[in-house]
Amino acid sequence: MEVHLLAIGVLALAFLLGALRGINLGAIALVGGGAMVLLVTEGGIEELYAAFPADLFVLLVGVTFLFGIAAVNGTIEWVVDVLSRSVRGRASVMPWLLFFVAGVVTSLGALAPVVVGLVAPIGMRLAKKHGISPRLAGLMILHGACCGNFSPVNLLGATVNSTLERAGLVPNPMALFAANIGYNVLLGVVIYCFFGGLKLWRAERVTLPVTALEPVTAGVAAGRDGQGGASGRVAQTSSAGSGTPAAATSDTQPLGFDRIKGVTLAIILVVGVIAMVGKVDLGILALSAAVVLVAVAPKSSAGAAKRIAWDVVLLICGVVTYVGLLNEIGTIKFVGDAANSLGSPLATAFLICLIGAVVSAFASSAGIIAVLIPLAMPFLLSGQISVTGMAIAVAISATVVDSTPFSTIGAVVLSNADPEDRDHTYRGFLSWGALMVLTAPILTMAFVLPGLF
Repeated sequence: MEVHLLAIGVLALAFLLGALRGINLGAIALVGGGAMVLLVTEGGIEELYAAFPADLFVLLVGVTFLFGIAAVNGTIEWVVDVLSRSVRGRASVMPWLLFFVAGVVTSLGALAPVVVGLVAPIGMRLAKKHGISPRLAGLMILHGACCGNFSPVNLLGATVNSTLERAGLVPNPMALFAANIGYNVLLGVVIYCFFGGLKLWRAERVTLPVTALEPVTAGVAAGRDGQGGASGRVAQTSSAGSGTPAAATSDTQPLGFDRIKGVTLAIILVVGVIAMVGKVDLGILALSAAVVLVAVAPKSSAGAAKRIAWDVVLLICGVVTYVGLLNEIGTIKFVGDAANSLGSPLATAFLICLIGAVVSAFASSAGIIAVLIPLAMPFLLSGQISVTGMAIAVAISATVVDSTPFSTIGAVVLSNADPEDRDHTYRGFLSWGALMVLTAPILTMAFVLPGLF
């Protein structure tokens, strides 16, 4: 027990040092993990290395390298231009476009890391071009992807339903799917209102009489906080007093499409299709594609390696390594067993959801769900609590926290933010993710209440 309390204390100390001293939290977590394995475990430093998330490392490096090439050779800029024109440059619509695209694809069975890995680079660039807060765009992509997590054909949905079936319980796949969609759509509305979406919409209403005859292609300068810069003002809507939007006079021609862009786009689409249909690891696919592109067109790929977000790689992999170590030494199970020892079914359900939210904020949602559902089996089998309600509560609690910068998909979005926006976006994701950790276990208890399901 003392070891588990010490391990939790080291993690809390790492967060404190990172916040007060500005040290990369991943580096602190690796040092803390090294101290833990040397002082209190018998496995030695190899136990720490065994917990290192090699798959996440390759995913972050591969995706940021591939899309770094696409950014350098102009492919992303071209896709952003096409998407902008598809909604007539209306910045207020673009966050919902990203939300919808991510949600539909995950609902069709694609894993959220794959979808976010493909949508985030384009979405974050689109946001930058149109003055949309990177926090707004990133969180809409993340929660859009979460919408499809528990589709009956998605891996997470199948995991929950099959686990219940193997235990002799009756799952309700459509109720799980619908509840998760509803919860994330409501979160999308909150995100849109809170992170500057309404300000974009209001600003467009003000400029609509001026721009009604021409598509707006530069959007509204909402600033990094979604409030139109320091004073919340709208970007200039006229050029030289002509009444024509400044952006419309300088950005009305579509960007050119050449052979390099075509090859890059084709390779990215092939990577996405193989990852979604073939269930092949996206990280190694993206890295392989990046190497092929550099070999085929070295001049147009020059400088792409510098776009790999190494600071984010260190941050995420360090923290996830430490949490993996906690799982290996049994700290996660220790906390789960403590929750199951309570006499109240509702209190036990709440604690299991809270454990899922906290741990999943730093680790694989699929892995945590696979652990939590069996932990809940003893009192689910007793009939004291709704099986469907508990499945929904655990599923939502363990996945809406993926908006933290330490989760796989949160890390992918953060790594695609502009370097100048990265710290600001990181703090926003951290604050929002902490809010999800605190609120999801409480709000999802409504699904567990007797008589609801």
